[in-house]
Amino acid sequence: MSPPATSSTAPPRRLPADGARADSVPLRLTVARGALGIELYEPLDLGPLRVQHLAASLPGLSFPLDLSGGVKVFRHRRGELEAIELGVDFEELAVWASHRLRETGSLSRVSLRPLAGGAGIGVGLLGSAQAVGFDLLWAPIDDEARFVVARARGVGLAGAALGYALRALDSVLGRVLTRSGRLVSFPRAGLSVARAVMPAVGARAPSAGHGRFGTLEVDQGVAKVVLDSTFAPPALAPDAARALELAELVAEADDALAAGRIDDARKLYMAALEQAPRHPEIVGLVAELDSAVGGRAEAALGLLVESVQARSAGTVGAELLARVGDFEGARDAIADAASAEEFGPLAALMWRRLAELETDGRARLDAHDEAVARAPALAEVRWARFDARLGRGDIDGALADAEHLEAAATGSLERHEVCRRAGERLLGDGYVQDAGKMFERALRYLPDDPKATAGVARSLLEMGKPDRAVALLERAVALGEKKSSREGRALLELGRVLAEHLRDLPQAIARVRQIPPSDPLAIEARALEGRWRAALGDIAGASLAYGRLRELVEAAPSPEAKPTAQWLAEAGKFERETLDDPIAAERHLATAIRLVPQDRRIGAAYRDVAAVVAARSRRGRPTADRPNPETERPRSTSSPPPDPRDSMLAVELEAKVRANPDDVHAVTELAEVFERIGRDRELFALLAARLDESDGEFRAELVSRARATLQRLIEAATADENLEEAAAFHKAIEDLAD
Repeated sequence: MSPPATSSTAPPRRLPADGARADSVPLRLTVARGALGIELYEPLDLGPLRVQHLAASLPGLSFPLDLSGGVKVFRHRRGELEAIELGVDFEELAVWASHRLRETGSLSRVSLRPLAGGAGIGVGLLGSAQAVGFDLLWAPIDDEARFVVARARGVGLAGAALGYALRALDSVLGRVLTRSGRLVSFPRAGLSVARAVMPAVGARAPSAGHGRFGTLEVDQGVAKVVLDSTFAPPALAPDAARALELAELVAEADDALAAGRIDDARKLYMAALEQAPRHPEIVGLVAELDSAVGGRAEAALGLLVESVQARSAGTVGAELLARVGDFEGARDAIADAASAEEFGPLAALMWRRLAELETDGRARLDAHDEAVARAPALAEVRWARFDARLGRGDIDGALADAEHLEAAATGSLERHEVCRRAGERLLGDGYVQDAGKMFERALRYLPDDPKATAGVARSLLEMGKPDRAVALLERAVALGEKKSSREGRALLELGRVLAEHLRDLPQAIARVRQIPPSDPLAIEARALEGRWRAALGDIAGASLAYGRLRELVEAAPSPEAKPTAQWLAEAGKFERETLDDPIAAERHLATAIRLVPQDRRIGAAYRDVAAVVAARSRRGRPTADRPNPETERPRSTSSPPPDPRDSMLAVELEAKVRANPDDVHAVTELAEVFERIGRDRELFALLAARLDESDGEFRAELVSRARATLQRLIEAATADENLEEAAAFHKAIEDLAD
């Protein structure tokens, strides 16, 4: 009972919700193949699936029949499914799938396209600087609709592209379809759909079905497939047949990969390679898994080249070649893969990756041009070209990209963000006037935005117009406070203007102190506060500000190395020269060296101050930089200054102990470092804090080390004639004995 060819343009009905019946019954009686039947003659939507036509035979009836009662008489008889035509609109399905993926991950933009010759569906997943492409090859068996995943590939991923593809399918398919490995199936698809549709339109569901699926056809963006009881078993396309064989071989490994059990997946893929030696797809998967693990590039590349040429292995081969230093081969591999890629955004991100590997400026810009050409609406690649053009001094080209991004953005908020972002980058590269214009454009969309207002002010400052800038910076600060958020950049720049142009240091300090510790600019703010307090003569306040600076640096995950190190060096110089406190200076400089270990000037300053700290610790003189020849022996040449690496290690261990005070190994190691660099007061504080909570051999070790530390402190206090402090240390030794 084949479905009739229809060209109805009427919009399809949607399946009534909650078991409700349709208002009208889109069914009619038919006589075909020598039997009476009933058929659905209007399209009906079932979720993203469209039921174009459905026909069932009504067995057990013999002619002549009284048909005067029409459908009402026969619709409650149980029939047998004879034919069903299903369709899906690619655009509607992509929207539906994107909505489901937004709830589960970053790869939430879905693109669908037909594969040549009705082979299946090409799927693209797009996220921020990430993309995955894979094919769903049509491979039905009888009345079971099946697709097999093939050719998974991606860029910007933290693992194998196939894993991302399988997890995305799990998120989208729900409970209707099942996935085993890379095989996606809908068992008894026709009968399941019929049993969902027929009762909803007022007919009894068919009891059985014995049809087979035919080929997949695509017409004007709609994929269609017919199940019919007269069809012969389908002939599988060669690609689908090979993919099915591979799916059966690696099903368990694929499931482990989809579940995130990477080590198990690799072992299972290697076991599959024993059964199918040098299988290029399995080898490629293992290499892709290994490429995501540090230190395995050479091994992964060696495995890969046993089966395929690395230059023909797409982005996986390219990344491995780049890691072993073969950048020419990596560029060739990406260029070949990008040129052959059908999914435009994925190809664009491949071209962008190629631009990152290019060493020639012209070739790099050509790669960016290719990226934009493949996906003109993809903001990530256009921003990359904007930066590249800006770096080459092509300001007109960069502004053209910014205008395109602004035009492509939707809504005032997005367009504001584009203009403000472009303004920040232009200002950072010194294009002051163009940056000011971009900030002004941003304010057209959001007139009360504090960041854009501050951007205009910063542009005016760069153009030498501080008077106009002050008013805008004050407005930016007020706007930020109105929105219950401090605008750190505006406060910082306002402080600079007050200090450098208006010579109002107290008010400048007040402004930068408003920047909270959570703001990334807080480090610079504390440095400026310390500098300005020192200029005012507020020595204690400056020392406190510099101390807060160091605390922020030690707590920050990744501060800007060079400027931060220079501020710490400035803090160290202040503590050494103004306060004569080499211990505080040493701590500032040790933190600076950790950021810039190759900086010779900071290294020399640290070694100099560390020598002073060591000499004072040995001589027991906490107030003099140089030993008094009448009361002290010269420093032995066999006792060199502390190694700078010890002070850097002390900073790291202090942070580790603060994070986990019960880490016995870290406490012991920190105590040893403190002892080596002569920081006995801090050493005793560390030991005393842990004595009450320790027992056994570790407590005995702490007591012994604390007693020796106190003895050195007594000697230092006695040499300095600080008898009160020496007595306190004696009392602490007695407490240890008790």
